[in-house]
Amino acid sequence: MKPTTTLAVALLCVFSPLSYAKPLKVFILAGQSNMEGHAEVRTFDYIGKDPLTAPLLKEMRNPEGNPRVCDKVWMSYLTGPYDGSANGEGVGNLTAGFGERGDNPTQLSSRIGPEFTFGIFMEKELKEPILIIKTAWGGRSLNTEFRPPSAGSYKLPKEIQDVWDQHPQGAHGVPKLEERKKWQDEKDAASGVFYRMMVEHVKKVLADPKRVCPAYDSKEGYELGGFVWLQGFNDLVDGTTYPNGNYDEYSRLLGCFIRDVRKDLSAPGMPFVIGVLGVEGDKNVNFRKAMAAPAGMPGFKGNVIAVDTAPFWDRVIEAAQPKEGEYNEIVGTAHILKPDGTLDRDWKWENYWKPAGKPLPAERNWRFVAVDATEKKDMIGEYTERRFRDITLPSGMENWSMPDFDDSKWTEGKAPIGKGVWKHNGITLDNFPSKWGEGEFLLMRTTFEIEDPNFEKYRIAILARQGFHVYLNGHKIHTYVWWQDNPRYGSIVLDAEQVKHLKKGKNVLAAYSNDQYDPGSPEHYAGIDVRIEGITKTDQKKLDLALEEVLSPKDREALKGASNGGYHYFGSAKIFAQMGKAFAEALLPLQN
Repeated sequence: MKPTTTLAVALLCVFSPLSYAKPLKVFILAGQSNMEGHAEVRTFDYIGKDPLTAPLLKEMRNPEGNPRVCDKVWMSYLTGPYDGSANGEGVGNLTAGFGERGDNPTQLSSRIGPEFTFGIFMEKELKEPILIIKTAWGGRSLNTEFRPPSAGSYKLPKEIQDVWDQHPQGAHGVPKLEERKKWQDEKDAASGVFYRMMVEHVKKVLADPKRVCPAYDSKEGYELGGFVWLQGFNDLVDGTTYPNGNYDEYSRLLGCFIRDVRKDLSAPGMPFVIGVLGVEGDKNVNFRKAMAAPAGMPGFKGNVIAVDTAPFWDRVIEAAQPKEGEYNEIVGTAHILKPDGTLDRDWKWENYWKPAGKPLPAERNWRFVAVDATEKKDMIGEYTERRFRDITLPSGMENWSMPDFDDSKWTEGKAPIGKGVWKHNGITLDNFPSKWGEGEFLLMRTTFEIEDPNFEKYRIAILARQGFHVYLNGHKIHTYVWWQDNPRYGSIVLDAEQVKHLKKGKNVLAAYSNDQYDPGSPEHYAGIDVRIEGITKTDQKKLDLALEEVLSPKDREALKGASNGGYHYFGSAKIFAQMGKAFAEALLPLQN
């Protein structure tokens, strides 16, 4: 029995978890908006439509179909607005939600970046606790905000400096001579700011890893398993720093970046992955070569790996997105205008929706009044494009949108009601049936009769220069807070809660808006008209069939896999998931 007992004890020692204690594996992920990650969770299903990526989706979800939570992977994620003014750290076990976070950097979002599948596959292969430290901010370049210390100060390329020297008074984007010192000072002030934020945060986390990762054992310590860099868009489009498509300077900067990161984190041999920008697929050849170049530099061979993300670019989504833009323009437009400002009745999409009620919109009388802000809290003195806001109305007008309000003393006329000259895209609006008056804000009301509200759907068709509120029978049914640069009637389809305020018989439609003024002149301009329109079930079917010629069912299916623009890899979880897995696979062979 003794030998057996001895063997049992020996085996117990060999297979005891204590004998497998290792330093905590730490990975650092950094970059700009694509490292943040703009892929919405709602695009996950698209991954499963492709037999090549369907197995990836199974790794990303638990048996109940929800995004997986990695029990052995912990995250520290520092992010914030473009200027880094409100940075925040999000911590917790890795799951969906460690992507772009908007105004709430410490809270889980509905987006993922490459970190999700990177952590999933690292956990799967390493089978040990992992800490991921991620720092990412949108719109940050390597040549300025992420500029590494050893790169030196920012200097204009000779080609650009020569152009500037030829135009001391400034021209075509060239600053005047007296403005150039300020430009350089601002460049110098911004240089390296986000590099330093990144390094400082990594050091802060590593000073007390247990704060983020409860599995950390201080006796065993930690090991930096690798660094993943996914960035580049702001450098790609920076013709001032990289004139004539010459991106050699990016290669130099990235080489400095890798050396400086290793030095500042006391990790001279830390493996480094360059996520080579794949926006637009295999285009942008010069830039992609420049990004990958450091992997072949002396001292970097074998420990710096360039992973091309272009193969993950989705050509099907790429082909569908322009059609989606055309589709959205059509469905978001109720009526278009001819150059003289009148309705284009020959527009192909004009006659599916019909006016709801009588008299017809062009025949309706509106009552309206223009007012100004009189209280200091409501006033805006300087020019700003976004002027729409609520103000304190004159006494007695508090219930102005209610059906029983007495508007008999207001001005009466047809819509559109406007002032000044509104020009955009070849269309001029200045011959308004009714004049707005001098006040900045306009309140307007009209009535119409509905015999039988039997349309399948209803919408607001509205022409407006600034923001607006729209009321139906005293109920606010829509608000838009911005400005409109396109003189056309927008289409806003109403939901069931909004439609319930429409009734058989007399209806009161009201709107509140304000004017705009040109920063180059004192002229104020505005225009507004509002209509309620409906579409029958038959016409809706006809419209749907016609729209399929613009955006086919196949296109719509592809677009379910997208949630953002092409510069963010379409906000496609399929693309980001493949990238994260590829980054993990590049680093795994380099783990001791």
